[in-house]
Amino acid sequence: MENQITCPACKRTISNNPVIDSAAKGEDHTMGSEYVICECGERISFWAITAQLREQKKPVERVLNWIRGFSKG
Repeated sequence: MENQITCPACKRTISNNPVIDSAAKGEDHTMGSEYVICECGERISFWAITAQLREQKKPVERVLNWIRGFSKG
């Protein structure tokens, strides 16, 4: 599954970007100086990208924890 984010301004989906992939891997970037620029001109910071990726993972983690709850019981 490829990593993707949504532009907060125009709601376009952005994928196939090395900055997004780096954020998904959890790599550390000094001062968050890297960013992605959407086609609409919106500048999306590295930290905003990591926040979006973190939010995308939450529903999956909830389902997995729910399933794991059955195996413990």
